[in-house]
Amino acid sequence: MEASVTLKAIAKIYRNRTILADLSFGIEKGTTFVILGECGSGKSTILKLLVGIIERDAGTAYIHGKDISTRWKETRTITGYLPQRNELDNELTVFENLTIYGQLHGLSARAAKRKAVEWSIRLGFKRMLRQSPETLSYGVRRKVSFARAIIHDPKVLLLDEPTKGLDPASKRTIWKVIDSMKGKKTILFITQDFPEAERYADRIAILNHGNIKMNGTLDRLIETTHGLTRYHLMFQNAPGKGLLEELKEIPKVIRPSLNGNDLEFYSRERTQFFKVLEIALRYGLKDIDTSHCQLQDLFTGLIEGGLE
Repeated sequence: MEASVTLKAIAKIYRNRTILADLSFGIEKGTTFVILGECGSGKSTILKLLVGIIERDAGTAYIHGKDISTRWKETRTITGYLPQRNELDNELTVFENLTIYGQLHGLSARAAKRKAVEWSIRLGFKRMLRQSPETLSYGVRRKVSFARAIIHDPKVLLLDEPTKGLDPASKRTIWKVIDSMKGKKTILFITQDFPEAERYADRIAILNHGNIKMNGTLDRLIETTHGLTRYHLMFQNAPGKGLLEELKEIPKVIRPSLNGNDLEFYSRERTQFFKVLEIALRYGLKDIDTSHCQLQDLFTGLIEGGLE
């Protein structure tokens, strides 16, 4: 399938700190792609580079086959960008924020006005169109920012934590819109919400130390754990560090951690669990929960180490 967004050997250094290092990946047309990473890992930097807010120090990037440096007017017209922070102009009304942005991205004045009203109705802020953004709640400003990013019907959407800080109803509203665009647009989004990544992304990438360390479908990424299981044991009383000392004698018990009355660990072998169970019963075991590793476990293992 044809690539919609392509980054080749991208590097970015800020204040003598390497943010991105030889970063290369591609996103196929019509797919939804999510980037996960720790705060400060460079996720937002990638989006800012693609829309020309900041310059890269090395490498090339393309949107629909067009170099974003030499054909930036064309690439920006077909791209919709939602920054992590709402950047609306408080000197303009909500309606003006939307219509002016639409016209700057290729819409006629008439089409921009029509789209502004349509999206205000769909996202639930029509009665606020004549207000200044600064008079609105954070949630409404976020919806307005989202509407502004999509008002010109872009082919590529770059969304930086689109539903961060929103109430459940507002999150559902925005994800319903995004979901309706799947397969029709290329969507690259950033989130710290693992259920969102699992639910909406076709492919998931984990950014760590300036580069993509994992990239694939959720099922493919989970397969890399090779049957790793997470165990959660609950005790009547805090078992103390003596339990952890005993578990160190079982080499295939991975990353055991004790938090009050709760013990968590990972293992690929069921027999190891039975060894732990035998020990745990002596410490007043109360309950057990087990589950196969999911995206958050995979992410934690990669970032913090120990699940390889």
